[in-house]
Amino acid sequence: MTMMEQKRQRRPQWAAPNQRRERDVLTTRVASETLGWEAAIQLFAECWSADHPGIRSRTLGHYRDQLVTRIAVFARERGIEVVQRFGRYDLRAFVAWLDQMVTYTGRPLTPRGKQMALDTAKRFLLWLHQEGLLPEDIASQVGSYRLDSDPEPRATPQGDLEKVLATLDPDTPTGLRNTAMIHLLAFCGLRVSELIGLNASDLSLEEGRVRVRAETSKVRRTRFVDLPLTIVDGQEKVKPEIEELLASYLRLRARVCSHLEHDDALFVTLGPNQFVHEAPAPERPQVRPPGERVTPDAVRTVLKRLAARAGVDPALVTPHRLRHYFGLASARAGVPTTALMRAMGHRSPIRQRRTSHDRPLLRVRGFRAPMGLRPRRHHQGPCPSQHPLGRPVRLHRTAYGPPFLACFAPLC
Repeated sequence: MTMMEQKRQRRPQWAAPNQRRERDVLTTRVASETLGWEAAIQLFAECWSADHPGIRSRTLGHYRDQLVTRIAVFARERGIEVVQRFGRYDLRAFVAWLDQMVTYTGRPLTPRGKQMALDTAKRFLLWLHQEGLLPEDIASQVGSYRLDSDPEPRATPQGDLEKVLATLDPDTPTGLRNTAMIHLLAFCGLRVSELIGLNASDLSLEEGRVRVRAETSKVRRTRFVDLPLTIVDGQEKVKPEIEELLASYLRLRARVCSHLEHDDALFVTLGPNQFVHEAPAPERPQVRPPGERVTPDAVRTVLKRLAARAGVDPALVTPHRLRHYFGLASARAGVPTTALMRAMGHRSPIRQRRTSHDRPLLRVRGFRAPMGLRPRRHHQGPCPSQHPLGRPVRLHRTAYGPPFLACFAPLC
């Protein structure tokens, strides 16, 4: 017996790789010979939630939906009723099946959708192998789905955003609330989950920033995002129109929902007249009482209706495309990549690059300046003073060394 085998025998059971006591107790309750796809997916969701404390229920539900509507459907069509009969050749056939799959909307999967479906399936199959429910690791037999390294910008066009804002009437309660929500999405780069998770105490007009709490953030980190600012008498202040808009909404919220406190939801429903229904009375959706927190689906529905009213493509006016508008406009204005990562809540510059889209701008303004190099004069970027967010020139401190200007006048 070799020394390595002796060490493995002396290793305690709880320290063995990919084995945990609570997992063993849970998996022994399942008859592995007849483990169907529904039971396997449910078991995966329970164990994944236990192994990753703090994971959001929405993320876990996304994993479950990806497995139920993708690989489970493929397995049933192929006549595979139990997960133990799923082999490496079935996984390769699943990759080809994704190219022919059509969603419930009648459209084929996008490359990003194929990548998410394949990555989720590989993660699920690897977990089955680690738990001893699959005899071999078939997930390593298939590589990742190859995507375009330079995708087209997915940001909302500025012209479409202006048309949508022009259709809103800030004199009405819902128009005022919807205008405030769109401004925070497009000019602060918030995610829709972060937007609806804001409380009234998270908005500070005096300091000119919004606090995104860790429990509502995707990356579980608290961050502060500046509102559109301007310089008055040498000091940074919130732009007057933005300050008046948000202050008016806070007064409306206090008047309509007087029972809400400062630590309650910021964006709430405003009563039975918050939507203009064109459908007959029996087909109208049930209206929620005033004072309840707005849901993500409600934000998407509002944007879809406003886009249809403005005569623009609703697919171009979504909460995440408005977030991409913030990233693209900020990159074109010269905001460094490190500062933009902090503002948008990204942990990787690669992920930030997908949002900003503009690689030449990121190379010239995001990396050359921190390294002490002079920006190239031949770059044809917009003047920083014309930045749609109205942000002033700021000093940012990065890991590369001394502070440097976020916007460069010689580039204009």
